[in-house]
Amino acid sequence: MTLFLVPKSGSRGDRGSPKRWLAIGWRIGGLSMHEPWQGEDAAHGTSSRVHAVLHRRLQEAAERENSKNAMQAEVGRQTSEAAPSQYQFPFLPVMASAMPTQWTRTSLFSNLKKGERRTLKNQVLEGRSDCLVRMSGEELDMYDNDVFLHTIQLAQGAFPGERVYFERSSFLRAIGRGSDLSSESYRRLHESMERLTSATIFVQGQMGGESFRLIDKLRWGVSGQYSIEMDAEIVSIFANEYLAFIDMDVRMRLKSPLAKYLQNYIAGHKVGGHGIGCDKLRVWSGSRGRARDFNCRALPSALSELENEGVIRDWSIGGDIVRWTRIPHVRSRRL
Repeated sequence: MTLFLVPKSGSRGDRGSPKRWLAIGWRIGGLSMHEPWQGEDAAHGTSSRVHAVLHRRLQEAAERENSKNAMQAEVGRQTSEAAPSQYQFPFLPVMASAMPTQWTRTSLFSNLKKGERRTLKNQVLEGRSDCLVRMSGEELDMYDNDVFLHTIQLAQGAFPGERVYFERSSFLRAIGRGSDLSSESYRRLHESMERLTSATIFVQGQMGGESFRLIDKLRWGVSGQYSIEMDAEIVSIFANEYLAFIDMDVRMRLKSPLAKYLQNYIAGHKVGGHGIGCDKLRVWSGSRGRARDFNCRALPSALSELENEGVIRDWSIGGDIVRWTRIPHVRSRRL
């Protein structure tokens, strides 16, 4: 706060007299305000009131300054304790994105069909019992997952609060949608970005929990330019937890949403043989059709896609258990 007095022009001897001050002003937060005074023609009572106003302003200024210092000290302590802000997004292999392994075993990104999307409120998501994930916001499908995975690629090396810029047509090309750059495609991308920004995720494990947004801030212009900022907690998670690398080159060639979900799930496990109950996999993937249709149609088709891309081999379904062998791959290994 800056307090200033503006003297009225006159002789040097008169400038020390209170009657010669033309105005009293103060500056708070860059805004100036003045209380006009009538000069030497004002009565002595008016001068006394002006001095009273000045004294009161000085007291208020001192109180505000003390309050500001207290808040700054409190914010400073909170900032020094906010370790996640010191982390940086890790760098990934070329053409790879990543997800925390815990996320690959939940229905955070689901195999939804058109018209199935719901709005959730603190909804517990399907997944392993040792990691409880809740979500508030619109359900996220595998298109949203593609968008999120590319934002992770763009955010490599970024710090919390650092803006990451991109152009929407380049973004669509990067996720394999470059053949359709229509207004409808741009609208779909924008809506996905808004879902990722508005969704709130709560993760609770054996050692505690955390909440975050998948994208912290989203900005866009009329010409198709976008910028995003990543949540400090997201940066901390990617910098410190086990990650599943996901080959985006393979992903762009996968046709079915279930195959993309399975790519995430498989990337979150070690190389070699793996088995899981068909019904558990159906529920975790967010597939809401009949179990028979899932086991006999959707699942075999998705597994065949992954086998053709060299992600798995020797898959089989029997006794309500699906089994496969994961093949080593440099861009989709588990860290």
